[in-house]
Amino acid sequence: MPAPDADAKSPAPDVPAPARDARAQADAEPSGRPWVDVRVRWRLGRWLIAAAGVLTVVAALRPLAAQGGVPLGPRARLAYVLALGLGVAASALLAALKGRGGASQNALYAFVALSLDGLGQIAAAHGWPAWPPMAVLVAAVAVAEPAAVALGIAALAAFLGVADALAQDLRPWRDALAASLGYTSLALCVHQALRGEKRRLTATLGELARVQFGVEQLDGDAPATPAALALRQLSGAGRRARHADHAREIDAALAQLVTTARAALQAHAVAYFDLDRERGRAHLRAAAGPDALAANCSLALNQDPLAFVVERRQPFYATDFKRLLWELPYYAREVRIGSLLAQPVTHGEHVVGVLLADRLEVQAFTGHEPELLEACAALAAGTLQRLREAFAREELGLEFSAIYEASQHLRTLQSAARVRHVLLAAAQNVAPLEAAAVVSSDGERYTLETTLGWATEFEGREVALSERTWTAWLLRSATGSALLSDLRRERERMPALVLDEGLARSGALLGLPLRVSLNGQERLLGGLVLLGAPGSFDAGTQRVLDLLVHQAAVALLAFQQIRGEQQRALEDGLTGLYNRRAFDDQLARAVAQQDRKQGRLAVLLLDVDHFKKLNDTYGHPAGDAALKAVARTLKRVVRRGDSAARYGGEEFVVILPDTDEAGGLRLAERARAALEGGSLVFEGATIRFTASFGLALWPQDGQEPESLLAAADRALYAAKQAGRNRVVTAAAARPAASPEGQA
Repeated sequence: MPAPDADAKSPAPDVPAPARDARAQADAEPSGRPWVDVRVRWRLGRWLIAAAGVLTVVAALRPLAAQGGVPLGPRARLAYVLALGLGVAASALLAALKGRGGASQNALYAFVALSLDGLGQIAAAHGWPAWPPMAVLVAAVAVAEPAAVALGIAALAAFLGVADALAQDLRPWRDALAASLGYTSLALCVHQALRGEKRRLTATLGELARVQFGVEQLDGDAPATPAALALRQLSGAGRRARHADHAREIDAALAQLVTTARAALQAHAVAYFDLDRERGRAHLRAAAGPDALAANCSLALNQDPLAFVVERRQPFYATDFKRLLWELPYYAREVRIGSLLAQPVTHGEHVVGVLLADRLEVQAFTGHEPELLEACAALAAGTLQRLREAFAREELGLEFSAIYEASQHLRTLQSAARVRHVLLAAAQNVAPLEAAAVVSSDGERYTLETTLGWATEFEGREVALSERTWTAWLLRSATGSALLSDLRRERERMPALVLDEGLARSGALLGLPLRVSLNGQERLLGGLVLLGAPGSFDAGTQRVLDLLVHQAAVALLAFQQIRGEQQRALEDGLTGLYNRRAFDDQLARAVAQQDRKQGRLAVLLLDVDHFKKLNDTYGHPAGDAALKAVARTLKRVVRRGDSAARYGGEEFVVILPDTDEAGGLRLAERARAALEGGSLVFEGATIRFTASFGLALWPQDGQEPESLLAAADRALYAAKQAGRNRVVTAAAARPAASPEGQA
């Protein structure tokens, strides 16, 4: 399959803007669009690398060194320092964006190295060496990036060290040489150590997979399920065994036919040649005659007596032609044949074989023999066609039987993880694999969910769909499965799964999108990516796995819908936060977890100030828009691991695990300030509102969920009483305060 053309290989997919309310929008709501288009990012990265190259030349002049180098004025030095700072900031910003390219990341490393070199020039005047931070940078790049990038940074560091030695008239040349060799050795050693660690981690993960999913899915010697046994019949080894059996049946049928034809024609010998047009050869498939017949005979299609029959699709007759007939290639020695008759065996418009008969007599085959040999050729063609159709039906029956067994197995599974693992095991039964992965996709990125082989070291990795990998190309642009027989021969050289895997891990790739039709629309859930040696996959493997992947996609969609329904049952319909029921369960679990590990926990309760007045003034739709704006703010300020919920009405609550009073106050103040500084535009009116916050800590303010919430409620009431738009802790609230009547 050809590689994607240059225009379609890596365009960034359109990133949809976040859903917006048709009539209201919080001014503080961040946009979901990328700040910089991916093509502009690529060009900016190249410009930054060019700028780093210019600054490298300037750095060779040692502009910040107290001794040696080219003396520069204060303004020139300040300009150099500002250029380094801007370079670091710009490259760091580009490298942090989604879908970043290698240019921006490499530019960041170069600017950091130049900045460390500048600090080293300044520190050298005070006797401090510059190499320790530079060595840390080289080691960090060797851990995070491929060897080529690490060696590039090491070369840059070595160049700067040599420039420093030249600025001092080569007095510290030994130090410069040692540093240069040290940077290179450090990059290589860290890279090699990391590769060894990855290999050990891959082996460990494989063992864990055996423990988690059962040995029978990974070890061929363990008992196999009926689905696995059926799929193994479709593997390369199974197909080769069946093809060998089929070939023996064809050989037996042809042997019987040539024996019958020899007797009917009273011929000296009858032979059938099978044509291999791809290699331009004809192979002796069956023969009946004397012992002088050669075994395993093969001759070129342009060699007589076959050339005339193959080219013109007509019978060939020769008699008393010693130069040809006495040296026929299907005899092991000279046999003085007097007459030869060759008849094409056709299938439609194509010649698929040649049936030959010969006699020792001259001027033989002049009666009814040509018609008889033609009938034998037609019989041979019919026999071959009938057997091959029977074999094709048998193969198709095996495929459907295997797919049926596998689909029945998929229906019994209880989780999406098991579906993915069984899908990989099925692929392993069908084709020889070096690595494989089932990936999920959300439209912007894909995740390696379940893996086999060397891909195990990348399990769980997320990759943007805009990146240049074969998996991203498959999910982004392919409408069906893709079979690439040899990745090394493709015009595009890309890694298969992740950016840092390298370009030569595997030769062949078979990619099958996990697509399912829902309400008349195609929905992409992810894909199955198989990697093997060149030629590992064929059309039969692709056809079987296409059907199996469709069944798996249906199962995965069912689990996804179930998970979505479960999630919706726990969400508040208006704000998208957890509802009261989900919050109660999460708080009980959080308290129990912190109790087991003797930890700490904070609960933050907040209430929109004067919410009733807002509803009365602007209407209930405006109140709903305000509640949505509060939910967006909470989602933005809470940390990963925190849980925000709508407690009821205009009240919201946040669970803050492993948080003390100071941490809870900081987060509450961020949320309070965000609400106070934000605004809501509704039907042309700008609405501003605030909220009051109450903070309670576990276990000092309450050891049970109910008492902890009551303490947070008292603190919230105290905040209302103190003037609203503030944060009050339960410890600072008056115990006698009553929450009745707060608004």
